[in-house]
Amino acid sequence: MRCGRAVAVAVTSITLAAACTGTNTDQTNPLCQAPPTLSPAPPASEASLPAAIAKVAQQVQQVRGLRFKRRVVPEPVTRGQIERQLRASLETDFPPDLAAREDRAWTTIGVIPAGTDLRQAVIDYGTSQIIGFYDSRAHRLVFQGRTSPTPYQRFTLAHELTHALQDQNFDLSRLDKLSAACQDERAEALLSLTEGDAVETQIRWARQDLSSDEINQLQDEASSFPPPPASTPPFVQQMFLFPYGNGQAFVEALLNRDGERAVNNAFRNPPVSTEQILHPDKYPSDMPQTVKIPDLSDRLGQGWSLLDQEDVGEGWLLMLLELRLSTGNSEDAAAGWDGGLLRAWGKGSETAVLMQTVWDTNRDASEFATAMRDWIENQGAEVNESGTTVRVLFGADRSAVDALRAAAAQA
Repeated sequence: MRCGRAVAVAVTSITLAAACTGTNTDQTNPLCQAPPTLSPAPPASEASLPAAIAKVAQQVQQVRGLRFKRRVVPEPVTRGQIERQLRASLETDFPPDLAAREDRAWTTIGVIPAGTDLRQAVIDYGTSQIIGFYDSRAHRLVFQGRTSPTPYQRFTLAHELTHALQDQNFDLSRLDKLSAACQDERAEALLSLTEGDAVETQIRWARQDLSSDEINQLQDEASSFPPPPASTPPFVQQMFLFPYGNGQAFVEALLNRDGERAVNNAFRNPPVSTEQILHPDKYPSDMPQTVKIPDLSDRLGQGWSLLDQEDVGEGWLLMLLELRLSTGNSEDAAAGWDGGLLRAWGKGSETAVLMQTVWDTNRDASEFATAMRDWIENQGAEVNESGTTVRVLFGADRSAVDALRAAAAQA
């Protein structure tokens, strides 16, 4: 799933991509399917930019210290128009089969409630909370607003214009390629850098180029935005929000390290894990281990088949742990991560999920294992640790866990 602190309540988006069943960088995912190639949107009008929008574009260049290499024409649209465009893209990029498989795996783990329609939850959240997007495939910038935008709409515009600058100077098609290859952890890390830079830039722009009255108006507009829909579970909401606040904190650490040059260098040599995003001191030297889980379909028995495969990064684990444990305990338990992967298998209505992680030290592994035992409580799952490796086994019922344990023991 693609998808910290919210940006002025609503979310802006780097692309229209919604979700992907991912893979560990070095273990090929047989389930990975690239999203369909969409026809590019018609080019925007070459008419002169409205003065208010052109002014924001000039200001954002100055704040970010980058220049546009080619013309970008922001498209102000109504709420209804942006909802229709987002719905069409989300429905394409998160097809029913993919959503159903991920839904089963996540329900079995317990990060979303039983009965959740994951695909609909993603669509509901995206169409209600996203207020602008920059599509790096079509180089198209759309924002909810008017040709004479309000302070809040200009704040959104500053964010999306930063994405256009990033694309023209550093090529954001790399993010699309990572997503298409289902390299979730690398994609989430690059997305966090991208969104964090845009958040930091729009905030600096607001401080520099909005009056105190305009900032008050911006805050009033933001507070009137509707809350997330009840159909979207907290875990899914956090998947959407993770890149913004955590990405901004990462960018702030880079700025403190060596100013905008450090941020620009990070785009040229992107972070590879959410661990690096959460712990900037680990960027760029701390590289995660490769975690491999064999396909246990045959060992599980007749009728079982691979259902889902996904990276399990520190960010993913942190969001999982925070569903049931305190923030401090979750952060401590997730720290020391060094790699992770999950695979799920299905047979009829039965589902079994194996989540395998590796840690920097035996102590880190033990702390995570203890936290996971608290997390699963009487869920029927079980935790096994050996040195720096921790395996967590989940099943739709006890027989599925027993079958998974026996199959994993032979691996």
